[in-house]
Amino acid sequence: MRLVTLSLISHTNVGKTTLARTLLRSDVGEVLDQAHVTEVSEAYDLVKLPDACLRLWDTPGLGDSARLVRRLKQEGNPLGWFLHQVWDRYRDRPLFCSQQAIRNIRGEADVVLYLVNASEHPEEAGYVSPEMELLGWIGKPVLVLLNQTGDGDPARDARALDLWKKALAAWSIVRDVLSLDAFTRCWVQEGVLLERVAGLLEGEKRAVTTTLARAWEEGNLAIFERASAALGGYLAGAIDDREPVPGQGVGQGDKRRAMRTLAERLDEATRRLMDDLIAEHGLVGRYQTDARERLQEDFDLPGEVAWSSARAGILGAAMGGAAGGLVADVMVAGLSFGGGAVAGAILGAAGAMGLRRGYQFVRGDETPEVRWALEFLDQLLRQSLLRYLAVAHFGRGRGEWRDTGNPERWNALVEAALRARTDRFAEVVAFQRESPGESPVFAERLTAIVQSALSDVLSTAYPQAAHIVRRREPTISGTSPTER
Repeated sequence: MRLVTLSLISHTNVGKTTLARTLLRSDVGEVLDQAHVTEVSEAYDLVKLPDACLRLWDTPGLGDSARLVRRLKQEGNPLGWFLHQVWDRYRDRPLFCSQQAIRNIRGEADVVLYLVNASEHPEEAGYVSPEMELLGWIGKPVLVLLNQTGDGDPARDARALDLWKKALAAWSIVRDVLSLDAFTRCWVQEGVLLERVAGLLEGEKRAVTTTLARAWEEGNLAIFERASAALGGYLAGAIDDREPVPGQGVGQGDKRRAMRTLAERLDEATRRLMDDLIAEHGLVGRYQTDARERLQEDFDLPGEVAWSSARAGILGAAMGGAAGGLVADVMVAGLSFGGGAVAGAILGAAGAMGLRRGYQFVRGDETPEVRWALEFLDQLLRQSLLRYLAVAHFGRGRGEWRDTGNPERWNALVEAALRARTDRFAEVVAFQRESPGESPVFAERLTAIVQSALSDVLSTAYPQAAHIVRRREPTISGTSPTER
């Protein structure tokens, strides 16, 4: 078995175990908001092939770094050995644990992943210099990871990256610096991490790491494709769905009940979609919506109009309960992001007008029906991409998955990605409604729109990872050039 080993190390309580959980997608170790939670080094297989393995060590945090330097320099004499092996083990446990981390690096690591808190100014992080001295003494290549980034402000993250690069330039062992937040990161960033690790190695170790990095990327790309397919199927279901209105559909009560039923089905489909995405990304927990504010029970209908069988006018509706919250969420393009209605936005004039664009009433040759209007479906597409981004950026170390909102830049990136695909989406909706028996074909076309749009979003957000995202473009038959 060809083995490459990474040792994850940092000052105590910076977030090593949280990051290890995110990378491994498993609840390893123990995470508490206190120093020296991890007391022993633990090894985990990050990527494993039949003949090769990339192993990640989660090590104890470093505490009193200056004192640790002095203690380790004494290891070569009998008194130093006694202090390290006996005295520190029982009388100074934090110092003993820190020494264990250093011993792990010296004995196991091919590359050291050194995690720092990027929200700190390097000059104020007094622990960095003695810990760099320790790592320099060991002599292994160091890749510095900046934690506490990913807050939605890329300019601030870029400034922090530049600041830390300059501060660490004096240490020759620091071979690279990379932003990788333990809480809000994306799988494409993890791919960049493994590629950078390979670049720090030589010969056989580099070749093996490159192979393992590609296997990691292929696994994540497969998840990306399955998630895109789930979103495509979800949208196809919403486009197809319709609810008959009893009689001639002239009664407001009948229309209201049909609309509520339609929305409840979409609410349930959204729950299933989110649960699938959460599980697919190795997260724990299930999709839970917060208690939503109840919207007004009644709604206003326009006056009597002549409905056509091809395309009808738009009816308004405002429903109570979870279904109403979901409808309102989508119509405001993510202002509340699935967490429930935002009173000012939803109950105000803008929200009311948005709801009036939600439903379409069609009086055909037989039973009248209510279905989702194109304007609503267009917003549902945007909301679906935002929901994917929320799941794909959620680090396992944060605990159970929950709605946490979305950075404003995601809205802008999604809007830009869909700008060239709006007409194609409208075409697919129209074609699907004219040929409802071809749903699987249209689901594939919707999947292509979703996947290509998300590829644009991720490539723009993480340009250093664009080659990873673009490695597998949608190859679904029947797509148009705008979908590629």
